[in-house]
Amino acid sequence: VDVIGYYHSHPDHPAIPSEFDREHALPFYAYIIVAVAQRQAGALTSWRLTQDRLRFLQEEVHIVS
Repeated sequence: VDVIGYYHSHPDHPAIPSEFDREHALPFYAYIIVAVAQRQAGALTSWRLTQDRLRFLQEEVHIVS
């Protein structure tokens, strides 16, 4: 099994990486973030940290059912 990323939620905050997320992320993983408002899941985004660890770049998410 290969780990290719992690997911977590941001209750009452947008689905964008926080400074804490950046400080603890590694460049080679995808980081999926789900916004949660009033106990309901909202926006889902995916991000990858740049090699210099200075910022995240957003990735497209395709949900296949």
